[in-house]
Amino acid sequence: MGLVSVKIKPLFSMKSIQLPFVVSLFFLLAVSKGFADSRPNIILILSDDHNYRTLGVSGNKAIRTPNLDRLAGEGVYFNRNFTPNPICVPARACIYTGQDSWTNGAIVNGQRINNASPVFASLLAVSGYETYFGGKWHGDGKPWTRGYTTGGRCWAGGKFDHFEMELTKWGEGADTRETADRYSTTVFTDDAVEYIEGEHDRPFLMVIAYTVGHDVFLAPPGYGRKYAANEIPLPPNYMPKPPFKQFYSKIRDETVLPFPRTKASVQRATAEYYAMFEHMDDQVGRMLKALKEKELDENTLVIFASVKGMSMGSHGIIGKQTMYEEGIRSSLIVRHPTLKPAAKVNSSLVSTMDIFPTICETAKVEVPKSVEGQSLLGLYDGSRKGREQLFFTYHDPRRDTVTRAIRTKRYKLVQHLVTGERQLFDLEQDPYEMKNLMKEPEGRAVEPELTRDLMRWREGAEGK
Repeated sequence: MGLVSVKIKPLFSMKSIQLPFVVSLFFLLAVSKGFADSRPNIILILSDDHNYRTLGVSGNKAIRTPNLDRLAGEGVYFNRNFTPNPICVPARACIYTGQDSWTNGAIVNGQRINNASPVFASLLAVSGYETYFGGKWHGDGKPWTRGYTTGGRCWAGGKFDHFEMELTKWGEGADTRETADRYSTTVFTDDAVEYIEGEHDRPFLMVIAYTVGHDVFLAPPGYGRKYAANEIPLPPNYMPKPPFKQFYSKIRDETVLPFPRTKASVQRATAEYYAMFEHMDDQVGRMLKALKEKELDENTLVIFASVKGMSMGSHGIIGKQTMYEEGIRSSLIVRHPTLKPAAKVNSSLVSTMDIFPTICETAKVEVPKSVEGQSLLGLYDGSRKGREQLFFTYHDPRRDTVTRAIRTKRYKLVQHLVTGERQLFDLEQDPYEMKNLMKEPEGRAVEPELTRDLMRWREGAEGK
């Protein structure tokens, strides 16, 4: 195996792209002998700003998400999945590179992924997969310069509303942008279903990146009145304002509702938020139906993942830029076409970085050594154990908002680096993070080891 550079001709008119990557010897031999490529198709569906409790399978009885609940029942629901960095561009970069922000270089919004960091679309494209992208990109370059060979309409990122989004046609420039005439989730699903229903002479990787539940909280026609605001339960850790000093109330996410928070405003926003996700669930159902009708479902890995979380009133916060569970924890469902699940719910500590090696293992593509994620397939079938700890970054010195955290299966330690505040939670006894143990006997017993591990990680990660 060696480093190669090839040019792939896209299905639509665009410039050739170079995709350096270590090609699997297995694939090269298969192509040279004319063997049919029967490797599984792979579909990755991404939601945005998705509170981890906003799925029926999470135990939320107020929201209706039957298609995703059924997908979880047919596969594995990973109920402790986390993003390393709970903000837009960095969170996506961690998925696409399988690396932490300090490794891939995208630590804050606007930063580019390092040239040395791999992206899974490029690896699969060179290995013989057709690679499709549609939806919210919000990263450097364009999908067609980052390994995708075809796709639907795309949104670059930035300010928007879901009803009149400025979308770019596949492979074209910003001057061709057109205002969508339908709700964004519907547009991206229309393109995806059309692609699934087409003809496929080789396996495909499809990434659909929805914009919901990013604000503005407005559901599409027919869904806006499905949830009565006064019947929406408040989060169990609802607060009018955060219980710590380091909080920038002028971050855009935090300006969408009055501050301090009111119960009524949180309920009204959550009613629309739930309706947005019920509509998204219906659209996911359309894709799964098309896959089944095309008789592709029995040879397709389906992954549903949230890019990051959303607070929706928990601890007085609306957005995701927080080390509370609501910011860093997100939904993850995996349905493998042939593996038998060891359990329907897996509570191992997993990361959105793990999506990269999971895709590669399914596609029989060698995982680059620089990838820091771990394939989920061993957890899926019970052949390996999970992690003992995860580490997190939120870094915005411009707004004096700089936090680091470590989470184990039981405890979480948060460092607010601007104010010097520290928070320590026992997540077994206090899952909603209401009691800071820093001054408690239990906290004093476990804090030194957590601090040591966090500082060792920071020295290694931030020193790169």
